[in-house]
Amino acid sequence: MTDPAAIREDIVVCARGLGATLVRMCPTDRWSEHPIQDEGFRPRSIWPWAETAIVLGIPLFAPMVATTPSMVYQELYHTSNRVLDDMGYRLSSHLMSEGYRAIYFPRDCYFSVEALLDRPAAAFSHVLSAYYAGMGTIGDSHNLITREYGPRVRMVTVLTDAVPKYDDILDEDLCIHCGKCLRECPSKAFTDNGEGIYDMDARACTEYHLELKRQRHWPCGRCIAVCPVGEDLKAYRGTKIVTDQGIEHCRRYGS
Repeated sequence: MTDPAAIREDIVVCARGLGATLVRMCPTDRWSEHPIQDEGFRPRSIWPWAETAIVLGIPLFAPMVATTPSMVYQELYHTSNRVLDDMGYRLSSHLMSEGYRAIYFPRDCYFSVEALLDRPAAAFSHVLSAYYAGMGTIGDSHNLITREYGPRVRMVTVLTDAVPKYDDILDEDLCIHCGKCLRECPSKAFTDNGEGIYDMDARACTEYHLELKRQRHWPCGRCIAVCPVGEDLKAYRGTKIVTDQGIEHCRRYGS
């Protein structure tokens, strides 16, 4: 198969069959054309044959995220990780069966929260991958913001030498710069520098996550819980997404 449109259709059909609700694709050249991270993080610096990044996204359900930090959100987070790794593995396997080279970058790519204290970066950023593939834009909170789910989305990236029809980077800034993530951050990790995306104290964020682990419910996720962007919230307009008593219940039990 050599037609880019046909390759794209095959990938989309397979990915949606695996459960992906968002599927976007881009050339790996975009990492060098729009540099954000050091060269070592670029796909071709690791796998020089990788022509294409395929990004698969699934939602984090807003009513569950709203209880964070809680075991409810922790289970949702872990479930999304399992689903994403499975999708990445299966799509890579499908591409290999079609004669392409392919691998997937697992959705987190760091050993533990404790490891981030020593080196505060994962091996790969799916946020940047999704940005380059036009799935969304990077918000003030450093999260990917999508039209469909705001920042309540998790991604995995498949790298391949297949060359499908690509998506464009989004021109529209989906972050509305409301400041809720800045004000609501429990670790006070964000600082408004007046120039767009907030400065972020990664160590403060990590140390707060370690405290949540000691309390037996993590990760935090407050910045994605309070974000008002996303079509997923339309179904809950005019009603309370979760009661105050419900939040307290989910945080108290199971932890």
